Order: sequence, then C-alpha cells, then structure tokens
Amino acid sequence: MRGTVSSQIMLAECGQRYGSETAKESTNAVEGGANKTPVRFRTIEAYNIAEGKWTQLPDPGEQLARFEKRGGAGFLVVQGKIWVVYGFATSPDPNGKNDYESDHVQFYDPVTQKWTEVETRGEKPSARSVFAHAVVGKYILIFGGETWPDPRAHLGPGTLSDEGYALDTETLVWERFGGGDEPSTRGWSAYTTATVYGKKGLLMHGGKLPTNNRTDELYFYAVNSA
Repeated sequence: MRGTVSSQIMLAECGQRYGSETAKESTNAVEGGANKTPVRFRTIEAYNIAEGKWTQLPDPGEQLARFEKRGGAGFLVVQGKIWVVYGFATSPDPNGKNDYESDHVQFYDPVTQKWTEVETRGEKPSARSVFAHAVVGKYILIFGGETWPDPRAHLGPGTLSDEGYALDTETLVWERFGGGDEPSTRGWSAYTTATVYGKKGLLMHGGKLPTNNRTDELYFYAVNSA
C-alpha cells in the first residue's frame, strides 16, 4: 500500500501550531493552525526536504480579504495547485469569541504565485473542520468532521458528521458519495490518499465519536475512476 501524507500535525519550526499538512514531490507544506496562546495563523510554510530549508509562501490574506486564519482545514495538492478547504476560523472579534466553522475554498498556483477564491456549488457540504480528506485525480474527497464546536472546546465532541463528499476542482461542483459499509459519525481522524488493492482513494483511521470516545476503526473509500 502506498500513499501521500496529508494529516493534522504539530510543527515546532512553525511556532508549535496545530495545522494541516500536505506533500508535493520533495516538499512538505503546513497551513494555518494555532499556537498555545492560542492565536491562529493563515500563512503557509513549505519545507524542502532535499535542501533542508523552510520557505513561507505569499500571505494569502494580502491577496484575498476573505482568507481566514483557521485550523483543521483541508489542505491538499491537486494537479500542481495547493487547495485550502473549509476549516475552523478565527472570529473578527478581538477577544476571540464566536470563532466559527468556515465553508471557504481557495487555491494557490505556485507558477503565478497567486491565490484564488472559488465559489463551489452542487451538493455542497455544510461548513466544517477536522475532516478526513484525500485527492484522487481532479477530485478532493472529504469525510466527517466537526460541523459545530463543543462549548467545552476540545474537551467535548462537538457536533460531528457522517457525510462524504467529492469536489471536482475543474467544475467546482460537490457531489455526495456513499455506498457499502460506511463509517459512523466522527471527526479528527487520521487520513491519507492511498492505493489499496489497486484502487486509489481515502484511507481513514480512528477519530473522535459523538460519545467523545475514540475509535480504532480503519476504513478505505475506493474510487473506481477519476
């Protein structure tokens, strides 16, 4: 089995922040997250493994006024472009109250060094964060996640989802997927794009359940064509 890393991580080099990571060839990148203050970020740091160097990409907030500081977002490389999907965003309130689940979708083109925000349509998922996600061809797959934060923050489960969706990054249309022995409601799972028995798809392990218990279940959603 083989796959491309895409997971929630903590990176000391980026100020000990809990963000989202993706990989492209010899470069790993981390987006958003929060430090212990907690202050959220919107910047993206790229680490070149071969050169052993960190580089900060252009600040998306300087190009897109609506690009939020957030954590738990979908962060993926699709056909050479870096996509940031949804996530838990910082409220404009200076006291940090009323932070919210976001449904914004943006991508970065390394060739032009430009950020673009897109409007998606179709069977669009509700705003959410900490969902499992993967890339298959031109499609972004997501499953589960938190759709409403818990009053106790990380001490509680929040409102979680059992929905799976695919976004066509060319037409910008969402489609809900299902079929087979579907996972139950969950968020905060470990995940990756993987190839299992010759089929590519979303591999997902563990996560937080609505009971606030953790699970050790392993699921794979296979895509027949993309």
